[in-house]
Amino acid sequence: MRGIGWLCLGWIVLLGGTAQARPPEITWDWYKAGETYLRYKVPSPALSTRYFRKAAERGNTSAQYKLGEHYENGVGVARNPREAYRWYRRAAEAGDRYAEFKVGWFLQKGLAGRADRREAARWYARAAAQGNPWGYHMLGFMLADGEGVRRDRARARDYLEISVRETGDDWAKWKLAELVRAADPERARRLYREAASQGNREARRELAAMR
Repeated sequence: MRGIGWLCLGWIVLLGGTAQARPPEITWDWYKAGETYLRYKVPSPALSTRYFRKAAERGNTSAQYKLGEHYENGVGVARNPREAYRWYRRAAEAGDRYAEFKVGWFLQKGLAGRADRREAARWYARAAAQGNPWGYHMLGFMLADGEGVRRDRARARDYLEISVRETGDDWAKWKLAELVRAADPERARRLYREAASQGNREARRELAAMR
């Protein structure tokens, strides 16, 4: 699709990235213990967090991501957005595509400090280039609205097409409908209808207006 590789690769070069050594095998045992303690009939979030932390501190990026989730949502620890961001950032810098998305989200929304939408877009691009469709999803919105990046409706359409196909998200359908409405009102109507069936109120309003 038009410009997808160029945009993502350009931002990735700007961000850089370092190869990380593989974590010790024992960290995967700790990671599994963290998952297990959450799945018990009587879960133990505190023990789960303890094992994710042990693995995270030894460089296991999956555990770093999970520890970020625990701090973000207050699972086994007090909710702490700054700590959540710190662990997401560590995992993201090691190349975890899910953590890259989370770093973008925290930066875009200013969840752990001052918002930086341009930097957020770069992290979304990095996640997208590694196959995370939510990276494309958020970039599509930012490009459509000119948030943190120069507005580019054509590229926004390309990215939202990926999101609609890969995530099925109702907001992606709504936004894509907005972008194609002038050129293809029938497709826009179909997209609004799909989004409305998923409970999207904005899509319902647009459908009513098109009748």
